[in-house]
Amino acid sequence: MKFLDYGNLSYLYNEIFLCNKYFFSADNDNPYIIDCGSNIGMSIMYFKMLYPGCRILAFEPGEESFACLQENIRNNNLLNSIQVRKAALSSREGNVEFSYDPGNPGSLVMSTKKERASKQMRKVEATPLSKHIGEEVDLLKIDIEGAELEVIEELSNSGKLGHVKQMIIEYHHHIVKDSDEFSRMLRILEDSGFGYQIESHLERPFKHKKFQDILVYVYRKTNRIKNDAKHVCFES
Repeated sequence: MKFLDYGNLSYLYNEIFLCNKYFFSADNDNPYIIDCGSNIGMSIMYFKMLYPGCRILAFEPGEESFACLQENIRNNNLLNSIQVRKAALSSREGNVEFSYDPGNPGSLVMSTKKERASKQMRKVEATPLSKHIGEEVDLLKIDIEGAELEVIEELSNSGKLGHVKQMIIEYHHHIVKDSDEFSRMLRILEDSGFGYQIESHLERPFKHKKFQDILVYVYRKTNRIKNDAKHVCFES
C-alpha cells in the first residue's frame, strides 16, 4: 500500500482491519459495492479480503488521495474489478468547494463542509450518486465527512435508494454545532423500508454540541425490489 501519512494509515488499518468497521454479510460471493469516500483505498482492500470476487465503484475527490488510490489499485492488480471516480458526491452536478490541508494531503477529514476542516478550499467535480446506480447494490458504504444526509436525500428523491440492500454510513453529528438533523436521515431510511443498528462512542462527561461520529449499519427489511420504467417499489 502506498500512503501519504503514517498516522492516517495506522488509524485506517486499526479501524478497518482490526476493528472490522466495514464488515458485512452478502448473500452472494460476488457482491457489488459502492464505496463513497475511499481515501487511499484501505476500505477497498478490506472488501477484497472479505469477497475477492466483489466489484467496486469508488469515489474519492481528494487529489492526492485519489492518485494514491489509483496506484494502490494498480499495484494490487484490481483494475478489472474496480472503477474509480475523482468526484465528490452531492445533490447536483457541477463543481463544489472542497476543504483540504496542504500540510496533510491524506487527511481523513477533507470535506465539502468547510466547518469540518476549514484549511484551504479548492474546486472539485461533484456528481449525484443516483446517476451511477443502475443495478442492485449489495453494500453502499458512505464516509464523506458531513455530506451523507444530502446523498441519502438525493437517492431517496431519485428513487434509487430502493436499489440498495445494505449500507454502512458514518454520520458526522454536529459538524455544524447547532444543527441536529440525524433524525431526518433515519426517517428517510425507515420510510424506505430499512432497519438499522447504531454505534457510537461518547466521551464523558458529555458536552452540548460536541462533534460525534456515529456509525449506522442499515439493512433492507423487505425481500426484493420490483423495477419498471416509472418507479421502484418494495415487495415483501
